[in-house]
Amino acid sequence: MSAPRNVEELEIVGYANVLDRSVLPSIVPPVFRLKADTSRAFLPPYSFNAGYLCNATEVAGPELDQLLDSEEITLFEGVLPARNGFELWVDQSYECHYQPFDEVRQQLGRIAREAIEQAAAALREGDLPRAERLAGVAISADDRRVEPLAIKAAIRRTQGTTQGERLMAELAAPVLEEGLFGRLVDQYCASQPRSTPAALPVGSRRPMHGMATLKAA
Repeated sequence: MSAPRNVEELEIVGYANVLDRSVLPSIVPPVFRLKADTSRAFLPPYSFNAGYLCNATEVAGPELDQLLDSEEITLFEGVLPARNGFELWVDQSYECHYQPFDEVRQQLGRIAREAIEQAAAALREGDLPRAERLAGVAISADDRRVEPLAIKAAIRRTQGTTQGERLMAELAAPVLEEGLFGRLVDQYCASQPRSTPAALPVGSRRPMHGMATLKAA
């Protein structure tokens, strides 16, 4: 582990992950580099304390290239100056943002809310794949929200996968007890379109079909 480093002495050259679109948006751990000696980089796990980066793993420049080749990290073409109280996140277009902690939470909260609304609308329209995708976006943006888990549970119930529905309930359990979660799932299930009975083919109409018309004639 490296000695504590003042965050203001560092710059960000990438992040310690390679992201698939299915997990975006996502907060990511930066890969730091010492401004005064760019051959020294710092990787997670690490922690921050009073504006200092603590307990990071120090690696040399060539090791970063190896980690990039093995798809363990993502490197930028340029660099970002590191700042205390800031957080790095990647949006759904793979664009990186480095913002104050509170701003990140606000932006991701907004993305989660919009994705939940759109997922619920897709569920009401019977578009399960779109509802599934948007629920996943909401979970990535804010994993404290139970609505996207309930939407996924409603989809699992519609598909007849009891185990998948149970898994969503378990994931929601730290935030919402099972009975209340089940009611929320019930509501989302009830919002889905009901299939309409198919029209009877000519020659197989019900026996009394049209009798009222004949009597009125």
